[in-house]
Amino acid sequence: MPLTRQTLLQAGALTALSAVLFYLFFQLNDWLTASMEHSSFVSWLFLPGGLRVVLVLVMGLSGALGIVLGSWAVSLAEGQHWSWLVLGNGLISGLTPWLLLRVLGQSNGMRHRLPLMAPRRLIGFVLGYAIANAVLHHLFWWSLSPSVWLDLQGFLPMTVGDALGALVLLYLLKWTLDRW
Repeated sequence: MPLTRQTLLQAGALTALSAVLFYLFFQLNDWLTASMEHSSFVSWLFLPGGLRVVLVLVMGLSGALGIVLGSWAVSLAEGQHWSWLVLGNGLISGLTPWLLLRVLGQSNGMRHRLPLMAPRRLIGFVLGYAIANAVLHHLFWWSLSPSVWLDLQGFLPMTVGDALGALVLLYLLKWTLDRW
């Protein structure tokens, strides 16, 4: 597909929309599920994890890049200074679901269009994303500070939070679309 000015503008608009949606969803999640928070940025129900899945399935790379930008905005708004941690967390947050979709798409013929995915494949994608996201985040944190390797307490809550957040959001989306 040739890169035209219109294609680039559309990709930029989708990226910006994804970034804003992710930032707002993170704030909403913080307000709704503060009591379920395991630690900073790790919750037993993480609705932005669901938004990551939806944005990547619907918008592809533009959705993933928007998640990266939105993650960076969340970190900076929370008072973190620009660092390797902020950079890496944002890249992992946005690119993990997109890369997983690419790997699964090439090996299983999966289309990255939400309405075309069979429920079994969608649930498999959600679980694969949740595990991959937690693994990559923990490996990244370990690479920055090897002493955190023994502190895997956030692994299970992150995996469960992303999976539950994705399933809740997907079923709310389905319920809403069925009502229309």
